[in-house]
Amino acid sequence: MRHLSAEQSAAVNERLAVLTAMSFDDLAALPSLVSEDIVLSLKKHTISVWHDILESGDHRLVVQLYQHGIWGVGQMYAEGFIVNRRDERRALAQEEWEPFS
Repeated sequence: MRHLSAEQSAAVNERLAVLTAMSFDDLAALPSLVSEDIVLSLKKHTISVWHDILESGDHRLVVQLYQHGIWGVGQMYAEGFIVNRRDERRALAQEEWEPFS
């Protein structure tokens, strides 16, 4: 996982805080992808929230930050958690967030 600037970290943590405050039912109702373009430190970024349902029935929520670069080559960061029907949550393991980074 790459190191984030304070401003990038704040943007990711803000989205994670909103998600972690939501109930299981509200999280389960989220669409599979919501993205927004933002500007941090005068650079264009896209911040996305991914939601998918795993074979176990648990829901994976990922906040992904993409810093646009030259010729379409940029930098990606992802962080998130898994939640089950009992509203038990755990941080994503590396193999769970890697496809998003």
